[in-house]
Amino acid sequence: MTIRLAVLVSHPIQHFAPWHREVARRKEVDLRVFFYCDWGVASYFDPEFKIPVEWDIPLMDGYAYELLPIARRPRNLSYWEVDNPTVGTALNSFQPDVVQVFGYAHKTSWRAANWAYANRKPLLLYSDSNVRTQPAWWKRLPKQMIVRRYYSRVDGALYVGDNNREYHKLYGVPEDRLFRGNLPIDRSSLLARVQKRDEIRLAIRDELKIPQDAFVVAFCGKYITRKRPLDLVAATHRAAEGGAPVWSMLIGEGPERGAIEEYCRRERVGNTVMAGFVNQSRVPEFLAAADALAVTSAYDPHPLVVTEGACFGLPVIISDRVGCVGNDDTARPDVNALVYPCGDTEVLRQMIERLCRDNSLYKAMSAASISISETQDVTVAASNLTEAACKLHSLGPRRH
Repeated sequence: MTIRLAVLVSHPIQHFAPWHREVARRKEVDLRVFFYCDWGVASYFDPEFKIPVEWDIPLMDGYAYELLPIARRPRNLSYWEVDNPTVGTALNSFQPDVVQVFGYAHKTSWRAANWAYANRKPLLLYSDSNVRTQPAWWKRLPKQMIVRRYYSRVDGALYVGDNNREYHKLYGVPEDRLFRGNLPIDRSSLLARVQKRDEIRLAIRDELKIPQDAFVVAFCGKYITRKRPLDLVAATHRAAEGGAPVWSMLIGEGPERGAIEEYCRRERVGNTVMAGFVNQSRVPEFLAAADALAVTSAYDPHPLVVTEGACFGLPVIISDRVGCVGNDDTARPDVNALVYPCGDTEVLRQMIERLCRDNSLYKAMSAASISISETQDVTVAASNLTEAACKLHSLGPRRH
């Protein structure tokens, strides 16, 4: 039996396109993806990168999709801006057996949840929300009330790690309606881009003027306050002052660039490079040129770069505020990850030096990262989604 699966998502996302293509190949489901807006299809201004962005990989090939008419073109994908009043009409036309939505942060997702409830179609939730993130005290009660209302429409959930699983349970999803999921990477495509890894590693380091024998810790993401990129710069600077051959490589762009540059001038930092925005097709080259990855965020639900870095054997040094830290997640403490208290640049420095100098630890964590990355591939993700959709279809809607 083939079930009709509707996937609703804000816009074509570079990390999800290979996943959609893989699901479309599965005979168990008839997939159609509904996009709320066309961000990513053409150049758009990213409000956090603070630059125009146009992805250089295909985002809409290999699967059936619809671009839903939107009330007005959004500037930052906020709740009220992402509103597609005719989503119900589109779902009526497709008549899905299961509806899968990404989170609850857009008005259209609420419209889709209400449609599924009214039409007795199971709603499958996929998100990166997690219990590690606590809003300000004055937001907690209103948020709980709003989120519980949304979860009253949810019939099952894909969980992408320990903290995400606990979040779904917190809001009432029963154990038998929790399904293993993951934030996928197209592992084969990533590795294919660096088949001559040693040559690429040398070339990128030459391009950025990084010594070939340096221990390079990469930051890959937006230069924004909550991601705290300056923490890595400060930690590697102090490590270098103490004689450690470490460098930081910042891959990305954003409004914190000026503050980072000012710090480097003031402190006379000589072991940090900012590569700037790197498009999707070249990210693997820069990760392959690194030795480790740092995720320094004060808030980061489930950063996919941890998995992308793991694909290249990068251990991760990661803040305890990041949602993918867990024993059954992508950043596993003392397995492929060293976890430090967010904002403590002295402990961050110590961990960087430890990975740099302890070769046996480094090799063990590198091997663990590669092993973990294999469980996050798009082929695994497609199997997980297909299996979850089929099981949820059999279980049917949940009534409260």
